[in-house]
Amino acid sequence: MGGDNEAFMTIEIRRGFYDDCRIYGSIRKWYHGALSEKDLRWEEFIEAIDILEQILELPEKELYKFTLSKIEVGLGAKIPYDSTYVKTQIVGFKRSSYKIGDFEGYRKFATKNQDRIAKIYDKKTEIRKKIGLIKSIEEEQFIERTKELNIFRPEFTVQKGKANVRKDIGIETIGDIVAHYPRLLAYFLRQIKHWQFKDDSDIEFNPTKGSVKEFSDYLLSVAINYLGAVGVRDVISQLAPDYQSDARRKVKKLTVGSGSDNQLKKDVIRALQIQSVDLFRRKVL
Repeated sequence: MGGDNEAFMTIEIRRGFYDDCRIYGSIRKWYHGALSEKDLRWEEFIEAIDILEQILELPEKELYKFTLSKIEVGLGAKIPYDSTYVKTQIVGFKRSSYKIGDFEGYRKFATKNQDRIAKIYDKKTEIRKKIGLIKSIEEEQFIERTKELNIFRPEFTVQKGKANVRKDIGIETIGDIVAHYPRLLAYFLRQIKHWQFKDDSDIEFNPTKGSVKEFSDYLLSVAINYLGAVGVRDVISQLAPDYQSDARRKVKKLTVGSGSDNQLKKDVIRALQIQSVDLFRRKVL
């Protein structure tokens, strides 16, 4: 089922012992268009669900009964920093079960079984990727308009069953989203506080004795700063058990922080909080 700018929703009807209908896709992209940078307001989500019901020829409010086995909550914000730079400064996630991965255009943290995923998109890189693949004047205008913007978009996914969605977000059906839309944004705002930023992006080598130990400590500090506290613990955990405690003692005297007082982190989170406020409200006619 095509939306604007070829943003598709996929409808899968399965016949068998238990007949069911599954819907996949981004409701935001389908409603606003694939190239839109707009987020989905509460009332817009309700309207989008009503339109889907009409297209599927379902009775009114029937779609509200559909359960959610996966949900992705994201928010875009224009920040006063280069979005590519910000993405590289995020080096950890508060929960140690999340492992980091770097991909073109985004940084990803995920649990081992992929039931919880956190992604940080650098939209500027995504837009650059579109250059050379332009299919229409509309896309060309979009790229020209946005390629200088620092559009920063975090997304958090809970999947692999309605029990996971209910546990983390407190909703189970599409109707729950309609009734409790602010819960999605409350979940989002809790998750962004779990990021760990580099404590010091400008570590310099300033030896006082000119020793090799000062050099090795500097290299270790750079590694700690790049990996973050969670990353360092993950690396240490890969050592043989007898050596892990010794490694912890050696790095303890060096800074292994989480960037909790990082000004960049405060500014980015504040920008996302401001962006989220309007989505909680209904438009006043």
